[in-house]
Order: sequence, then C-alpha cells, then structure tokens
Amino acid sequence: MRLRSFKLQFQERRARVVPLEGPGGCPFSGPGVDRLGEAFEELRALAAPLLRELEGLEPGIQVRSLSMDLERGRLLATLEAEGRPRVIRIETPYIIERLLGQSEGLLAALARGAQEALGAREAAGEGTLAGHGVPGAEADAV
Repeated sequence: MRLRSFKLQFQERRARVVPLEGPGGCPFSGPGVDRLGEAFEELRALAAPLLRELEGLEPGIQVRSLSMDLERGRLLATLEAEGRPRVIRIETPYIIERLLGQSEGLLAALARGAQEALGAREAAGEGTLAGHGVPGAEADAV
C-alpha cells in the first residue's frame, strides 16, 4: 500500500496514516488510519533512525510531532523549545531523500497497519461512528 502522508504525535502516542489509494486502487477518501498504544510504540521504535537523522541536521532537538507529506516531499516537525514549541519545515529534495532513506522500516509498518485497519473496516462493513460522523474510525483505535 502506498501512502500519501503520516503524522507521529509522540506525546499523545498516536500516529495518523493517510493512504494514497483505497481498496480497489481508487483514490483514498475517508478518515485516515490511527495507530495507538502498542501499535504506536512499534512505530516510535521504527522512527528512531529518522529522528537521529533530524538531530544530525539540528543537534539537540526534541521532536513533539512529525509529519511527512510523501506526495509533496515535505516534512514538518514540531519541536520542544524554551517558552513555546517551534516548527521546522524541510522541502529540500536531497534532504527529504536522506530522511526517507532512514524511514523504510517505519513506512513499511505504517503501510501494513493502514492495510490491516482498512481491511477490518471493509470486513466490518462499518458506516458512521455514532455521534461523530467519522466513517470507520472505531476500527483503528487499537
């Protein structure tokens, strides 16, 4: 499964994955897939090489959240900072390539998790999550 984007929220222990295509190869529409708890902890461990690469670019940083738009080749990271958080944005193609090179295991796990969650949504024939208007969101909250 190819991905459009992902976001890792380290303090909240949450990952959001947005596939590029849905079942049957159609463009994906719908809520992204959330990975929580143990599923997130696996992703946190797999993100370590990416975080080390970022620290090599800017020593001493502590990342609160990180998102990558894989279609546009853009990384945004919110960092802990004195007073208030700050954001870095990386769009330079050769740096994005380096960061993606450190993300292969993470990307594979994100794709695998999204595939499993979307399969569970489809198998359950899930409609709208009661009271929230979010189709299939309940299936991913693991």
